[in-house]
Amino acid sequence: MKVIQFPKLRWFIVSGAILGGLVPLVFLILDAFFHYLATERDLILWPASIMLMAAETHDHDLFAQSILACSILLNVLCYSLFAAFLWCIGRVFTAVFSWMRTR
Repeated sequence: MKVIQFPKLRWFIVSGAILGGLVPLVFLILDAFFHYLATERDLILWPASIMLMAAETHDHDLFAQSILACSILLNVLCYSLFAAFLWCIGRVFTAVFSWMRTR
């Protein structure tokens, strides 16, 4: 019987954190250089961007930068938790399918 090697949880969480940090940065770069207009897609890919409304009237002061940093960190946390959830679902499906094969 062949045992399936499953990726470690740590790599799922790290890849989710990297993706969670890159998504807001891509949106910010698109907004700065190409005058990208925000759509509903942004709220799906960057759910913590709703926090940026608090910094709307502030230009580039420390308060606005801290809200931006909190928004990006919260997005990193969301993506990491989602990656860990997907890993758990994958482990359950792998265990069920391997159990069904042995019967």
